[in-house]
This record gives sequence, structure tokens and C-alpha cells, in this order.
Amino acid sequence: MAEEEGVAAEPDSAEGKGSPKGKSKILIIIIVLLLALGAGGGAAVYFIVLPKMAGGDKAGDAQKENAKKEVEADVASLGATAELPSFIVNLGGGAGRYLKVTIVLKLSAEDVATEIKNREPQIKDAVITVLSSKTPEEILSVQGKYELKGEIMKRINVFLATGVVKELFFVEFVIQ
Repeated sequence: MAEEEGVAAEPDSAEGKGSPKGKSKILIIIIVLLLALGAGGGAAVYFIVLPKMAGGDKAGDAQKENAKKEVEADVASLGATAELPSFIVNLGGGAGRYLKVTIVLKLSAEDVATEIKNREPQIKDAVITVLSSKTPEEILSVQGKYELKGEIMKRINVFLATGVVKELFFVEFVIQ
């Protein structure tokens, strides 16, 4: 068929006129190809994209379940923890900037969590005092954040009698 079109196309081009029959065949072939591409694209969207958007991807569900188990295992390996409520403070230095921070404490023992709950007003006051004394420049760097963690841990450990805060994590840290 391609040979016939090639042979038929040569005389037409030599004459300078396009045969209506030859043009209609090419037009039909182009339309069929476009329909095939459209159907293929539609099938791809239907079978690949939509199931993922609807959450019906079984492999994705299995991956999510595995990730959830890994997170739970990581939390269990941390040992005793306590999360303090979010703090929003004005930073020092007169820059008119704010800090929002959420802190999780890794504790030496489970019973320390109870003590932290009982001494929450004192601990909140100590954390707010430390945070509001810092300028944005002091805590924007990585080194500044590590120093801030150490300072907060020291201030909290002063109040604890049954154990200590072994590590401090910033789970939210936003300066505006």
C-alpha cells in the first residue's frame, strides 16, 4: 500500500496538482493515528493515574503500611518522650520577628514524663525565657540551633528530680 501511494504521489507532484483521492487517504491515516494515540493516552490515565489518585494502588498501600510500621518502630526505639506545647514568642533584638517552635524531649525514664507534666508551668516559663532572649541571627544557623537546644535542656533539667532530659528535638521551627 505504501508503494502504491509513493508511485501515485510521484506523478501528482510532477503535474503540480494534488489528487483528491491521495489527500483523503493521508487525511484518514492521520485521523486514525490521532484516535489511536488518544485512546492510548486515555487508557493510560484510566489504568495508571486515576487508581493512584483514588488511593487504590495496592503497592502504594503496602508501602504506606511499611513506612508507618518503621515510624512506630523508630518512636519505640526513642524510649520515653514528652512533647511540649507549641511556643510562639517575640525574638529579642527589636527586629519584630517571631519564633514558633514545638519541642519533643527524650527522657531518661518513663516517670520523668509525669514529673514534666507536673512542672509544666515552670518548664514553659524557662523555655519562653530562653527563646525570647535570642535574636534571629543567633538561632538561624545550625550551630545556633544546637546551642539553643543545649541551653533549653539545661534549664529544664534544673527542675527534674527523677531523671533528666537526654535529648531535645525541634519538630517545628519557624521564624517569621
